[in-house]
Amino acid sequence: MRTNGYLVGCVFAALSIVPAASAAAGECIVQKPTPASYTWNFRQEANNDVKDIQFDAGQARYHAEQLQSMVARPDSVSWVSDVHQLDQIRSAVNDMGQEVCRLETIRRMVAPWQRKTIDSIAREIALLADNTQDAMAFGNSHRETLWVPTYEKYVDNIYTEAQQLSKSVDNAIAYAKVDREDRTLRKDLNAKPSS
Repeated sequence: MRTNGYLVGCVFAALSIVPAASAAAGECIVQKPTPASYTWNFRQEANNDVKDIQFDAGQARYHAEQLQSMVARPDSVSWVSDVHQLDQIRSAVNDMGQEVCRLETIRRMVAPWQRKTIDSIAREIALLADNTQDAMAFGNSHRETLWVPTYEKYVDNIYTEAQQLSKSVDNAIAYAKVDREDRTLRKDLNAKPSS
């Protein structure tokens, strides 16, 4: 049987963060248009991708809440428990980074408001990734002192960023619904968009 310190070291080594928001940071490979892409509904695809991000943002928010509640009770702080929560956040961030990569690929074909949404979400995911990585690095080198303000600040930042990301994604989805209803109504009334 392995000791907790050895196990935690192995767990952290397995969790080393791949630049979680590398896709959001501009490392996506944008592919050239194909004949089929000229008939594709990129606006709807962007909305669907944002809905996928909504699920992962909710997961990140949930695990950030769990992490914050553990840090609020210093007597119960355990690096093994924190590693689990941080890994769940990292996993959600990596999934969102892949979605943002696709959104970056189709960004020139979507509505201006969707481009703004892509930019905002990409920034928020990058911040969440950075603080998650910093918390993991700090915790790995300070396993016995997770109660210190530095670690608490990382956890607070993760929580705040996960909350903001969820709010931004929820707002984008609500706006997409209204936009779709507006376009449908204009089509039904044969009305032109107002200036």
